[in-house]
Amino acid sequence: MRRVLFWRVFLPYLVIVPILFLSLDIYLSSVIKDSFISKLRDSLTIQGRLIAIQIPPTFSENLDAFSREYKEKTGARITLIESTGRVAGDSDESSERMENHLDRPEIQEALTTGTGTSIHFSKTLLKNFFYLAMRLGEGRAEKGFLRLSVPLQDMERAVSQVRMRILSASVLTLLLVLFIGLLQTRRITKSVEEIAAFLKEVAAGNLDRRLFLKEKGVIGELVYHINTMAQELKTRLTECKEERHLVGAILASMLDGLMLIDTKGSVVLCNQAVKTIFGIGGAAEGRSLMETLKNPSLMELFAKVLEKEETMSREIHVVRPREFYLMATAVPFYSHGEKEKISGVVLSLHDITRLKLLEEIRKDFVANVSHEIKTPITAIRGFAETLLEGAIDDRENACKFLTTIRNHSERLDFLVSDLLTLSRIELGDIKIEKRAVSPEDVIDTVFTTLNDKAERKGLYLVKDISEEARDIMADRDRLVQILLNLVDNGIKFTEEGGVVVGVEVRKEGSTQGEEGDAAELTEIYVEDTGMGIPRKDLPRLGERFYRVDRARSRELGGTGLGLAIVKHLVKAHGWEMQIESTYGWGTKVKIFVHDNER
Repeated sequence: MRRVLFWRVFLPYLVIVPILFLSLDIYLSSVIKDSFISKLRDSLTIQGRLIAIQIPPTFSENLDAFSREYKEKTGARITLIESTGRVAGDSDESSERMENHLDRPEIQEALTTGTGTSIHFSKTLLKNFFYLAMRLGEGRAEKGFLRLSVPLQDMERAVSQVRMRILSASVLTLLLVLFIGLLQTRRITKSVEEIAAFLKEVAAGNLDRRLFLKEKGVIGELVYHINTMAQELKTRLTECKEERHLVGAILASMLDGLMLIDTKGSVVLCNQAVKTIFGIGGAAEGRSLMETLKNPSLMELFAKVLEKEETMSREIHVVRPREFYLMATAVPFYSHGEKEKISGVVLSLHDITRLKLLEEIRKDFVANVSHEIKTPITAIRGFAETLLEGAIDDRENACKFLTTIRNHSERLDFLVSDLLTLSRIELGDIKIEKRAVSPEDVIDTVFTTLNDKAERKGLYLVKDISEEARDIMADRDRLVQILLNLVDNGIKFTEEGGVVVGVEVRKEGSTQGEEGDAAELTEIYVEDTGMGIPRKDLPRLGERFYRVDRARSRELGGTGLGLAIVKHLVKAHGWEMQIESTYGWGTKVKIFVHDNER
């Protein structure tokens, strides 16, 4: 780089200066030559006029002697020419042997203007001559011509001497200029290199360095402005970093998703909330909106805002990576705040899943609870009115009526309790805190709670735990709640036999010879010998208030919410549930525990 820069600066000196001096040499030589010839012409003109007075009126005799006489006086070659071009006399050659001169340029010019000049090579004397021809006046050999000529050797010699002096001075001056140019070039090159190195460091991010040069003038002023620019750039970058950090902190702390999309549909800015909501891995900036969110409704909203250039809101239902609801608001933004050309769209996403769940729960509560509560409330009211109308005095019937009222009130209490539990699970108020739990210990706790109830019906409770069973990661209280509901259902709908609670362990996705590499899958099952469930009803098990036999379920005190609670608790653990049943032969509920978190 240094060599290239040096030659770029020094080459103009090397080229322009010789051209300048060469032009000067040519110009001065031309000026000297023109000046010499001008003076020579004036001198010959004066001499010619003096000689013309002495020329005989006619050229009847040979005038060579006349010509030689005046050459001795003037030093110029004298030639007398008739109007026909014949040479009548010449100072240097015999006029009789000379050719016709009418076609000579100086004669032709004198024929027209009275005086003519020319410079050409003399074939007679083999030299360059300056020729001056004058047309003679009236009575002078019928208007013949007097020609004076002087060799140009002296002039050419003088011009050559001047040119040599100019050339010598030019060479010395050229060397001096080139030397000065070389020094100046080196100085400028060094300064430029230091400036380039400084700017390179600034571009690399080193804004603390400053440039110090001893140069003055334009370069010194340039260095001052570059240092000022670096300081100002550092200040601006610091401010930008602080603002960027502040904006980043605000975006990161926002619970709502925020995206900035340009008019081409590419994501310019995306906060962490959006990535969490849609399960986006890696950076979203630079990718298209469709590729990032994969939601046609949001794409449609974005297109409408670009088209109409106005703020729009829409409720969006998302099913992947999980099901949730969003309130999406799209606002157009413009460059520099001027509403001339839209630059993109700001998309904010507010998660309203909890609100939707609350709304659905409220609807279900109104629809289902009103139906479920109506029967016990009607019974309680009817028996209370009967008692108030006088049946309270009939002690035997009054006790039956009060017992019925108590049973229905207990059913109402169970119903409300199960509804509250289910609502808390769905809204996420019940947190699952997993710890190492012994399945056998949980089963023992459930059996202890329900043993009396089973004995009253003459049923057995049996646990069947394989030798490979180990502790699992679960919320113990919620696992107890799951098994309590399942075993309680088994007792309610079993008349003979009993309920078996077992634990089995197998390798998930294993093949023969590869069991050691497969993940463990723990299966907890509750199997009864009850009446079973028809095949058509199996898909609907787990829905709120759904009962296979509504009348029998109410008689046994069921609320229709037990399996719904179990289903949601299993899902909250990240497990899976499967129900197998043959009508008339019992039911088996399986819970698959993916024990790969330990």
